[in-house]
Amino acid sequence: MRSIVVGAASSELRRALGPTSWVVLEELLLRSHGTTGDCVACVSVRSLAASLGLAKDTAARAIRRLRDVGLVTVAQQRTEAGIFDTGSYDIAIPNGVTLIASPPVAPQPRARVGRRESSQLSLAIES
Repeated sequence: MRSIVVGAASSELRRALGPTSWVVLEELLLRSHGTTGDCVACVSVRSLAASLGLAKDTAARAIRRLRDVGLVTVAQQRTEAGIFDTGSYDIAIPNGVTLIASPPVAPQPRARVGRRESSQLSLAIES
């Protein structure tokens, strides 16, 4: 799992890309592996769009925009059967953006609620 740290040096690029392309870039970076010089994300446009709540064509346009400004290079391979494999994107990490490997976080144990003997039904509403 990775974390992204966005610094002030990226503000001009964020404005130039627009919110949709920026969010797609963030998602690609979160799904990527490798180091700063060799950052690769293996993800399909459909799964990327689904995880962001976007239409497939909207995600594809955002990737095209990232490609046009030189942040993403598409590297799609074919399987041995000749079928296109899942999309692979080489990512150039922009100035002002840093990737940090997050340590795994152990899930917090859930509190167990004991059973009470009662003839009444209780309802708790949390807000």
